[in-house]
Amino acid sequence: MGVRVEPHDRDRQADREHEPHEHELPARQAQRHGSMVARGAWQVVHCAASDLCIVPAMARMKFGVVLPMIGSLASTEAIDAVCDKAEEVGIDSIWVIDHILLPYSIGAKYPYNLTGEWAAGQGPWWDAFSIMSYAAARTSTVELGSCVIILPYRHPVHTAKIVATIDQLSRGRVQFGIGVGWMKDEFDNLQLDSFHHRGALVNEQIEVFKEVWANDPASFDGDYYRFNEVSVTPKPYQNPHPPLLVGGNTDAALERTAALCDGWLGISLRPQQLAEHRSRLLQRCEAHDRDGSDMPIAMLHGINLTDDPDHRATLADHERAQSVTGTVEQVVEELREFEEAGLTHIIASARRFGRPGGGLQAVLDGLDTLAHDIMPAVR
Repeated sequence: MGVRVEPHDRDRQADREHEPHEHELPARQAQRHGSMVARGAWQVVHCAASDLCIVPAMARMKFGVVLPMIGSLASTEAIDAVCDKAEEVGIDSIWVIDHILLPYSIGAKYPYNLTGEWAAGQGPWWDAFSIMSYAAARTSTVELGSCVIILPYRHPVHTAKIVATIDQLSRGRVQFGIGVGWMKDEFDNLQLDSFHHRGALVNEQIEVFKEVWANDPASFDGDYYRFNEVSVTPKPYQNPHPPLLVGGNTDAALERTAALCDGWLGISLRPQQLAEHRSRLLQRCEAHDRDGSDMPIAMLHGINLTDDPDHRATLADHERAQSVTGTVEQVVEELREFEEAGLTHIIASARRFGRPGGGLQAVLDGLDTLAHDIMPAVR
């Protein structure tokens, strides 16, 4: 199925002034208007008068990396370097992650590893939306994703405005990963009382996004949010809006994906677990009269490289579960297992990427290895 290249009418004339030549479309237009499918070999066809469709001749797994925006790696220089390297070597996407504050002591268990431990006080944690805006200006082709923005921390009209602005600044490169949040202590310290009904709150926020992105004036009358005939601009560059990817490994996240959103973003699953989650997602899509067979399936995961083929046999279960670890050949083999399980987009954590202990240079070298040795072998 082709993805229609159709900016909003109000932007069409301005867009034509900078319209790429036809041979440039796969690298530029496909990325911003074809983000709902994997980029690969593309053919450009005329679908109707003055309109172009970009059709994927073959799908392929996409590869992304989280920008160095937290911990000891966080710096302008590191973010610049990873943005530049990602575009230089052909990485598909760069991503941000979101927390507003981090309590030094928390009562909750971290839900996305086997130990439940969360490293509080882990150094700087830069703002997700600010980094996305900065990366939009620094880059020109890579997708810009969030994995994930914790929606209950912000008013949905403001969030919608920010996301649409970044989508305009990047000319349609945003992948909007969203989540409900897991750390009650963070909710409490932000004086938010929505933790125990955050799922319902987020569902309504998604409806608010769609209303203000599509309509002007926009109106909404819900359980948590109400407004009447207001103007919220800009509208997103992508039509109708950036892809909404639901983050989380719970059944509630799968249901939210099937009912309201465009794709699912899991966290540190093994291939068999991913396949089981995808199967449950397809069942929920069917219940909502949707065909989920081509729905994007992304996952945040570590990719750790080593020259020792015996190294990963020494890892504890919780360490092995957090990343694909091994030689290039071993990493390729496991990524192929993920692809067979239905994964369409893997997002490497900057803190669990490359060769351990090497800092920023290890991340940059890891991107070289990913682009030159791993991506071609998986595809």
